[in-house]
Amino acid sequence: MPRVSPSRRMGICLASTPSRFSLGLFTLLSLVLLSPLACASNSQPQAYSSTREALADLDEFGALLMRAGLPPEFLPSGRELSPEQARQLRLQLHLYPLYPPKPVEHGPWTVADVLLLDVTLKSSAVSRAELGRRIQEFKPLLVLRPDGYLAEALTGRAGRCVGPVEVKDNTYRAGIYELGVFYRPDENNEPQPVSVGGQPAASR
Repeated sequence: MPRVSPSRRMGICLASTPSRFSLGLFTLLSLVLLSPLACASNSQPQAYSSTREALADLDEFGALLMRAGLPPEFLPSGRELSPEQARQLRLQLHLYPLYPPKPVEHGPWTVADVLLLDVTLKSSAVSRAELGRRIQEFKPLLVLRPDGYLAEALTGRAGRCVGPVEVKDNTYRAGIYELGVFYRPDENNEPQPVSVGGQPAASR
């Protein structure tokens, strides 16, 4: 039997190894490449599904409630708003003694509270389309923010500062302006109190 030199035996071993080595390497690479995909498929952000669904059908009324500080998961669904739904929403918005609104939320909060109160006093539901139409009536109006700025009612965007808000005559005021009252600029761009949603205009 012919002898095989050590170098030739080494060559035979190396030649026979790749089939086993390549199979193991292929399996290893497959696991490495497939594992991230498997992990990714099991880590979908399900915690935000309710928020995504709420925002998908966001209308003018829903946008107002969100600007007022209402979390997306509390946004009402449906094409109408019932008096009971309006009461529940007002309860959510009036948790503000525990969680005070940001200054920019105060205008939208005041508008939302007026609209919701109006719905609670009705005997039947109000369509979301009607609420959206009513929201447009507030576009030119201003409110006093707790930080002393007159601001756009719908956006909460600050205008001019009219002074610190203080208690005067059992109301919160900054000069001649009062919290919770709506103002409309006149021809001289001076804000004048107006009656909105059954609320009387403030006296000066």
